[in-house]
Amino acid sequence: MKRIFFFIVFINLIFVAQSQYSRASLWTSAMSNFAAQDTNDGVASDVVLFAGSSTFTMWTGLKTDFPNSNVLNRGFGGSMMTDLIYFFDQVVAPYSPKQVVLYEGDNDLYGTTKTADEFMDDVITMTRMINIYYPNAKILLVSIKPSPSRTSAFTIYQAANLLMKNYADKYEYLTYVDTWTPMLSSDGTPDSSLFGSDLLHMNATGYALWKSILEPYLLTSETINADISIFKESSHPYYHDPSWVNATAPSVFNTVQAGKISTDSTYHYNGVTSLKLDYQGVEGGNWVACVAATDWIPSNITNHKELEFRVYSENTIADIDLPSIYLESNTGTTTARLLLSSYIDQIPAGVWSKVIIPLQDWKDISPNFTYDNVKTIFYAQNNVNSSPIKIYVDDITFNINSTIINPDAVGDIFIDFGSNAESFLTPGNWNNISDTQSANQSLIDDMGDNSGITLKITDPFYNGYNTTGTATISAEASIFPGTATIDNFFGHSVVWGTVAANPLGEFVLSGLDNTKYYSFSIFASRTGVSDNREAKYTITGSTTAFTTLNSSNNTTEITEINNIQPNAQGEIIIKSEAGDNNNNSTKFFYLGAIKISIVDNPNAVKQISENDNIASYSNGVLKLNNYTGIVNIYDFTGKSIKTGQTVFGQFPVTLNNGTYIIKTSTNTSKLLVK
Repeated sequence: MKRIFFFIVFINLIFVAQSQYSRASLWTSAMSNFAAQDTNDGVASDVVLFAGSSTFTMWTGLKTDFPNSNVLNRGFGGSMMTDLIYFFDQVVAPYSPKQVVLYEGDNDLYGTTKTADEFMDDVITMTRMINIYYPNAKILLVSIKPSPSRTSAFTIYQAANLLMKNYADKYEYLTYVDTWTPMLSSDGTPDSSLFGSDLLHMNATGYALWKSILEPYLLTSETINADISIFKESSHPYYHDPSWVNATAPSVFNTVQAGKISTDSTYHYNGVTSLKLDYQGVEGGNWVACVAATDWIPSNITNHKELEFRVYSENTIADIDLPSIYLESNTGTTTARLLLSSYIDQIPAGVWSKVIIPLQDWKDISPNFTYDNVKTIFYAQNNVNSSPIKIYVDDITFNINSTIINPDAVGDIFIDFGSNAESFLTPGNWNNISDTQSANQSLIDDMGDNSGITLKITDPFYNGYNTTGTATISAEASIFPGTATIDNFFGHSVVWGTVAANPLGEFVLSGLDNTKYYSFSIFASRTGVSDNREAKYTITGSTTAFTTLNSSNNTTEITEINNIQPNAQGEIIIKSEAGDNNNNSTKFFYLGAIKISIVDNPNAVKQISENDNIASYSNGVLKLNNYTGIVNIYDFTGKSIKTGQTVFGQFPVTLNNGTYIIKTSTNTSKLLVK
């Protein structure tokens, strides 16, 4: 699947953002300038992207300082990490970065009430967004610098730096870069010779120091292409030329072109074709099939860490039916064989799964193999198969760095409900669900790993989907890309012309961990309408909760249900239907996208104190002193009413008379609206 970004969407998002997020107006000129640069120079790609505050904006010699890296500066002065998150589609998304260098925190934690933990939440959000859409991109987290003019914030700066370092240590794709320590004098105070007259921004000496610090970490024209691609796309629609197949009867390996691995254009992880391993191992026979890089060029993988590829099947393939795999050198020597089942328990039906084989596993059993001259990767018969097997393979790559993540980390799951047309599929580590009637699909998480969770539709939606949602999203809905928000599953409680009523759409998530808590962020949109098309979403595990969302012309809002534990069978049931406020004559309701977050402990609302009542309400605005951040509003039964971003304590919302619980990242209070 291709990553498609529409330039006109970027322009529209600038103006949408201004109307939804008050800080957006600060960056009107900056975003317009970025768009103008892209128009004049063309949209750069495969860049080393510098994104952050004025420390980057004022680095005017960035390209000169790093001539061997394809750098692009998208810093905008005065920004915070929340601003980067909000303007992700303008600052990061267009450029398909190979590496992102992030610098924020100076402004987030000085003169604000934000804590180091809250800033770290923003850092995690930003790095997750990058990793979801660009799974192979490397990320540098640059420490907050010790500016002499901001010594009062040093304690919180150092706390935030430590949090960033500890987080980066968990992931191979993240690196923490310490600029704090090198900028201190021998007595531990800031070295003022590195700063300009304002003692906040760096001078030429300071930037020269940063150049020496960052340069070893930046990808260069050589290291950017250090991953070695063996297969991404075939030049032929039916078979792959740099491949070879041999089968000894009675085993079978089916091909379109004799001696070549067939390709398939129906199932592919990226691009338009994948390799098709179509075989049946039979007692007394054998088969082998190998694939090579373009023109059979051998590769030096001495310093590489792993072999990565994606696999797919229409039906679940058990581990016993998976082949073995080995490497061959340009001189014809081979490694010992590894079992594919050692790296993936099974290939689930209907979802692309990632397979990673550490090269050290081959080096341990074949230490004398010539790893500097590898020509082919072989898949080979391992066991007898009771029936024919078809496995589709795509994106075969030798990675220079390991992409294996901390096994204790729990990834989020993103689901796009809607059309299966290429332009409506969401790329990256997303689950695209297009079967409205009987979807039964294993889900991957935002790291691309098989989550072990299956989504199965148990009550069909309308037999089809619409593509009349919005592609221009902002505010809290910005966690979803336009490809996920523009299409929907839908149903209708009333007969629609000659179509019988379809009052309920339901699916079940199975394979869940009964000890964990699951939270759901839901989006739906139907543009070009004027009525209320509220949907009610009911989520049932060991307990039941519901929430509502009006999809009519929705571009900003999501609705949430948090901390649901599965039932005894490890399942959670999600139902969609028309809400009580839905006044559409056919009672249309919609489901566009869902984010599922998984945690070990619930984010429980803390005990309410009468003295914590910082909230007030008047004239359609909830006021929370000077608080800037996410606010959750619940009625007194615990039902979620509204979630959104406050700016300087202001949050527009309509509240009827009654008692509400107001939860922020720092406080929980009770609010009485009369």
